[in-house]
Amino acid sequence: MLNIAEANIKYQLDNLKIKVLHINYGVFYKPFPRHRHGNRFYEAHLVCGGSGTLIADGKEYPLKGGTLYMTGPLVEHEQITNADDPMDEYCIQFEITETKGTKQGKTAKALKETVFWIGEDTQNIKRLFEMLTEEAENKKIGYIQSVINLSFQILVCIARNYVGSEQVGEYSAITPDDKRMVITDEIFLYNYNTVTLPSLAKRLNLSPRQAQRFLKKAYGKTFVEMRTETRLAKAEELILGGMSPAEAAISVGYESPLSLKRKDA
Repeated sequence: MLNIAEANIKYQLDNLKIKVLHINYGVFYKPFPRHRHGNRFYEAHLVCGGSGTLIADGKEYPLKGGTLYMTGPLVEHEQITNADDPMDEYCIQFEITETKGTKQGKTAKALKETVFWIGEDTQNIKRLFEMLTEEAENKKIGYIQSVINLSFQILVCIARNYVGSEQVGEYSAITPDDKRMVITDEIFLYNYNTVTLPSLAKRLNLSPRQAQRFLKKAYGKTFVEMRTETRLAKAEELILGGMSPAEAAISVGYESPLSLKRKDA
């Protein structure tokens, strides 16, 4: 069962800082009482099954499997489930803070300005929630980044539901750090066995010290921690594939098998 509490997943989307606070799945056997959220707080609900009624700002809306609805800042609402056919739903809660100095694209605008919306999900968001659940439960290598990526995809698909079939011929503004993350991911994916801090810094157009600060900010790890984690994961993959530990150690970039043993201790 999906329950990512106090997720604190953060994104920068154009001029918006978005923080995902909670992602969960639940079954409603009792009504959820009337309430409203504070400024900057948004909550999206995807009903998967069952039936019920949403009352938002005094108006009633039927709820059934496939219904998606958003309740944003100060929207008073309550959710009533059908006792004979209780609803189950995925829910994602997030906070939006607007900053200055960056142009706002249509995706950011839709997320920020849509404080109430209800309709049928046309983007198969349920599948994204199911993938997110699988990642959170299995916790395989890379799952944290996968959870971050999937939660962002869910927000994008929510915005796509708002605008319907409208096509947008624009990219949101890409920051220098966004570009550096793409380069970093590629280097650690393909050049983990030879990468050094100076060579990475050169590719990022930064000094080694600046590169270290960037890695800590973007990934929460030092260069050595990232390289070690990547090498150990690849070595484990090679050993499971039939390679000896000694061969795997050399293949991933260590000078001797002893280095792999020390890192694995």
